[in-house]
Parts: sequence; structure tokens; C-alpha cells
Amino acid sequence: MKAIFFKLTTLVLLVMTLAGSSSSTFSDPANHYRFDLPFYAQQINIVYDPGMQIQNPTQLNNTSISQSYRDYGRRPSQVLLNSLLEAKEKYELNDYLFCKLARTSLEVIYSNGSSNAREVSLYGLLIDAGFDAILTFRGGRIFVNVYTSEDLFEVPIIDAKGRPYANISCLTGECNGRQRLYIHNEHPNPRGRSFGFQLKNWPDLGVQPTVKDMVFNYHGVKQSIRVTFDRTMVDIMADYPFIHEYCYLETPLSATLRESLLPQLRRYLEPLDQEQGLELLASFTRSAFNYKEDNANFGRSKPMVPEELFGYSFSDCEDRSALFFALVRELLDLPMAVVAYDDHLTIAVGSDDIKGDSFTYNDQRYVFCDPTGPKNSSRIGQIPPGYENKNFKIIGTYK
Repeated sequence: MKAIFFKLTTLVLLVMTLAGSSSSTFSDPANHYRFDLPFYAQQINIVYDPGMQIQNPTQLNNTSISQSYRDYGRRPSQVLLNSLLEAKEKYELNDYLFCKLARTSLEVIYSNGSSNAREVSLYGLLIDAGFDAILTFRGGRIFVNVYTSEDLFEVPIIDAKGRPYANISCLTGECNGRQRLYIHNEHPNPRGRSFGFQLKNWPDLGVQPTVKDMVFNYHGVKQSIRVTFDRTMVDIMADYPFIHEYCYLETPLSATLRESLLPQLRRYLEPLDQEQGLELLASFTRSAFNYKEDNANFGRSKPMVPEELFGYSFSDCEDRSALFFALVRELLDLPMAVVAYDDHLTIAVGSDDIKGDSFTYNDQRYVFCDPTGPKNSSRIGQIPPGYENKNFKIIGTYK
């Protein structure tokens, strides 16, 4: 998508600081302002009409919030929306990243700290972009809630008007998800589309190639590889909301990681049969990474997409499963089942020939290939130690 171009006729009018980075704002003949916004590793040009700004509601109730939203509707907000939609297409942003770009832009535009006016404006932008959203309020704050059909965890969800709405003003843990909120009684786009969080494809943002030397143990022999991953993808996921476990497994490798890691592993796999290939990939995910539970590592639950394993010092079973799932899909293209115990996640691979612990699901035999441990073992076809007599469920399959 092509960025909107305006001939600049004035010099810098204002320099604002956002998250430690400077954003210069310029005006143009059409009374539009523009600034370059640091968004992860990408500078994104944002254009807006300063006349779009509204005042904070004097008090929070249904009447005052309705007045603020009507005021927003009378103002020239389309300039900003067009700029954001162009950026969404150009940089291939999903709904969540589009919303984050909108919020970050509004933080620059409302640099005076008018937080409730900013939330009403974000709400208006999402409505105008075609989403179904509602406002809630309590304790001096307004919250934006979007209808989503996706599973979210540790995000406040309310059921209203027959649909679930996620509170996207409270994604970083600063809100008490159990507090009772007042629902604003207007609903301008009840047939709006569902808001998406899943990353089916990575955005086309600036790349931050990062090199990591790794060692893994395959049948007692140490193997060394040098991997380049994209730090931008790790940064994106650092504060990403907690989505369904299966979504992390479906998230693809970045182009940077694919071009670095997969050719090296293919060379290892060339002389191996199918069982030996699975042993090698399991050896890699078991022994190339250090193990630590999320609570000990982050102080909270944090499932990772495959890219993140290379960006952190520690990972756990969910994270190893995401990487193993991606590697088997990319390199061996075998059927897989994602196996969930109460406190453990693992992978089983479809095979009629490999011996070992197995189960049948939808007429396909699956053999256990735990990506987590034992750390220095290359053996597959074994139920994870300690889980031999525990119940499990299948939360997803491939092929």
C-alpha cells in the first residue's frame, strides 16, 4: 500500500517523545499533521487532522459518554483512519497490531493526557473500521471492548448483547478483571466483524536479525549450529495477550528464522529415515534450550511462538511443543496431534510403523514424541515420564 503524500510547507512544529523515541509532527497545506511513529523496528508515517481531538468527558455516565462519541463523529477523524488502514495493508498487520498502532498514534495525538478522550477516539476508529465494539466505564476510566470469536485468557471478557467482548484497554494486567463495569448503552455497529488476535502470518515490519549459537545432543554426540532469528517477532510477542494454546503452534516461523534454521536441519535429516528424523528434531528441542517454568521465568503464564524460544534464555513444554510442531510440519510434513495433560503439553506424530507408546485418534495412529524431555535423550515413542496413567485430551491436529 502506498503511503499518503503531502507536500510539506512548514518546518518541524512539535517534537513529542513516545516510549523513549522522538516523533516529529509536521503540518501541510490541507491542515493535516504527520509524524513518524516508531512501531517495533519500523518507522510508520501517520497523518491526522488535529481537529479530530475531543475533550475528556466532564463526568462518566451514559449521557456524557454519548456526547463525547457524538462529538467525535462530527470531527475529521477519517484522515487518521485512512492513514492507519493504509499502514495495516502495507505492513500486513492483523487486527490486534492495527489496534495497537491506532492506540500508539492516539497517545501521540492526545499527548496532553486526555486518556478517556483517547479511548473514545479509539472506539470510534474501530467502529468506523468495521468492528463491533462497546464501551464500559467505572472509577473514572473508560474501557474499549471488542467482540471476538477467539479464545483469550487473562483478558477481561464480558458477555453483552449476546456476544463476548474483550477489554482491550486492560491487556497488560493493570485492571482487575473481576470488577463490575457499567456498559455504555449505545451500540453503533452490532453487526460488526469479529476482532482477530491470532498471528496467521507475521507482519512485514523492520527486521532485527539476531545471531545465536546453539548446541544439541543427538544420540550422545554434540551438534553445533548458528541460528539467525528476528528480534522484532520476539518484541511483538513480549506483551501479546494470552491466546489459545493451539494458536501458538499455528504461528509460522519468520522468514529470517526459516532461511537460517531449516536448511541446516535439512542437511542433518538427509541421511536419516523417518524415525531417526523425528529423533533428531526431538533431540534439538529437548537439549538446545534451557528449561524453566513460566512462573519462575516471567512471574506469569507466557506461552511462546517458535521464534521466542531463540530470544529468551529459558522455555517450557508449551514452547518446545510449538517449535517441534513447526519443525515437523516444515521438514517432515507428518500428521500430528497436540496432546494436553492438566500440566503438560506434548506432541504425538502420526505413524503406523514407529514402535512405542501410541494412541488412535480419528482412525490415525499417533506415537508420542515429547519435545521437552528427557533432556539428553533422543528416544521417541514414550509417554512423558510421570504421565503414564494420566488422562489427556487432543486440542488440535495437523493434516
